[in-house]
Amino acid sequence: MIETIAAGGPKTPFMRFGDRVEIEMLNGKGKSIFGRIDQTLRRYER
Repeated sequence: MIETIAAGGPKTPFMRFGDRVEIEMLNGKGKSIFGRIDQTLRRYER
């Protein structure tokens, strides 16, 4: 959003096929709330 406001559009590349995303949320005691999500972005193939 900042790039769009400042430069009229995004300049930093976002995600590409093959990129990996890992997400995990911990509670106050350091325990995982919903488990770790680990996914790789892939093109949909029928």
